[in-house]
Order: sequence, then C-alpha cells, then structure tokens
Amino acid sequence: MKVTMHAADHYRRMLSVEPHALRRLDGSATILKCHRDQEIPDRPETAGHWCYLIAGAVRRSKIRPDGRRQILELMLPRDFFFVSDDQREETVEAIAEPTVLASYPAERVDLLADRDRELARELRGLSSQLLRRTRDQLMILGGVTAVEKLGWFLLALEKRASDQKGQVELPITRYDIAEYLSVSVETVCRAITDLQQRGIIALVGTRKIKILDRTALEEHGGKTPQGRKPGLIAA
Repeated sequence: MKVTMHAADHYRRMLSVEPHALRRLDGSATILKCHRDQEIPDRPETAGHWCYLIAGAVRRSKIRPDGRRQILELMLPRDFFFVSDDQREETVEAIAEPTVLASYPAERVDLLADRDRELARELRGLSSQLLRRTRDQLMILGGVTAVEKLGWFLLALEKRASDQKGQVELPITRYDIAEYLSVSVETVCRAITDLQQRGIIALVGTRKIKILDRTALEEHGGKTPQGRKPGLIAA
C-alpha cells in the first residue's frame, strides 16, 4: 500500500483544499493508495482509524450465508468512514482503481476532540453523515422493484455529487451495483435498459448517466405523475 513520494504529495495537496472535518490533523494523516479489492486495513496499524476518501470508492460488505456478498455501505469521494480494529464479520475494501484515502488514528482524533469543542461538534457531524448514508440505503433497498431500487440509487448518487446535478458518474461496476441493491447483475442491466428505453435516463459513455426525466425517476414507485399514463414507469 506504499505511495511514491510525488503521488503522495499530489493527493496531500488535494486533501489540503478540501474543507473537511479533520483538516487540522492533515499534517499527521497517512495517505493510503489502494488497488481494487484491496482490504482496508491490510495491516494491523491502520485499524481504529477515521478515513477520508480522496479518490475512488470503498465498500463495507459482508458475505451472506448463501455465499453472496452484500454491500452494507458505499463510500465515495469526500466521505468519512470509520475502520474498526474489530471487523470479524465485515470487510472494508477498495472497489475502484485507484482508491486513495487519508487515514487518521482514532486515538489521536479523540484526544484532540477532548480539548477542542469545535472538533467534537464536527465529529458529531460525521456520525450524522454515516447515519444519513444508512438511511439512504434503507430507502433504496425498500424499493419493490429493481427499477425502483436503481432509480433511487441514481438519485442518491446525484445528491452526493454536489458539482454535477442532472448527471451521475458511476464510481463502481454493474456487479458492485448489483451487490449494493441485492439483485443480480443481469437485473441491473435490464433495469438500466428499461429506464433508458423509456427516456428517463441516457447513457453517456460506460460510467456516466444523464437524468432526462427527474419526475419519472422520483415518482416511479407507484405514484404516477399528473398526465402520465399509468404503468409507464412500473418495472
């Protein structure tokens, strides 16, 4: 997980311009560059850390009794997440190439928060961020059909990408999306094609989707918009 000096400096400069909660500890942060499917941590000394995702994507997952992987949490650039030193049943892995993060020892963060009221408040904000991601995923998984799940997933991605409204960059593969939505990859592909054929979304390259009909995407869970034919957006 070593990073060459020039690359580490590049990502540290990227980190320095981000107005994130732990910016006062950036000087002591470790920059980690991971390859796809590389576990975080892959060495004992990186456990018990707050991590800030600079680039790429990270999944927190668990293997189900039937052998399938279920993604429990998806982290994207500018997200914080916590890596515990006790993760016997879950794994945290990079799922994009490359994935780069800044790692902050939890013990150091806690010591500073005890003396710094503003940092303690920002840490509470990080906890709220984690809860919002969990809430969003529950809403997505609560979709009755695969089209519903995919639609709400795309809207959630757009909300998290503050600089590209109306356009969604897919940071992960269709296989990862399938594991996140708890459906098969074939189902994901059919749902994408379905939304595309109905003029609700358009593919812009292999990893970018443009939202053409936001109302349909937002209301396809059984709430037919005024003037739209019933069943137009049912899966």
